[in-house]
Amino acid sequence: METANIEKFMPTVYQAEILVKNNLETYRRKGIKAFKIIHGYGSTGKGGGLRTGLRAYLTQLKKAKIIADFVAGEDWSVFNETTRKVLDLDNNFRKDSDLEKSNAGITVIVISWDGDSSLASTPYRPTQS
Repeated sequence: METANIEKFMPTVYQAEILVKNNLETYRRKGIKAFKIIHGYGSTGKGGGLRTGLRAYLTQLKKAKIIADFVAGEDWSVFNETTRKVLDLDNNFRKDSDLEKSNAGITVIVISWDGDSSLASTPYRPTQS
């Protein structure tokens, strides 16, 4: 599974949204249907601000139909319906090291369920905070 380590840059939420947007566009152009982001779980005492902010941003992207869906790391389990749909996209996803680990520091982003790139033409921008 393609992985984007957002946390390593120690960005603000706004900067992280831009990084996610750039990765989303890159992976979409490559025809990748889903990828994982590493954002950390908030162990620095900030209460997971990056995780919370990025998931709020992903919720906006999903509502705007810019992404198909996303799975929080805590839910990245074969017992989760959305996870099962992601695993059906590519059997190699079953080898992901975070599967079944309840890792709050990652999120899996589903770009498309069927390879439809029509979502790519939708304009969107990160939220400035």
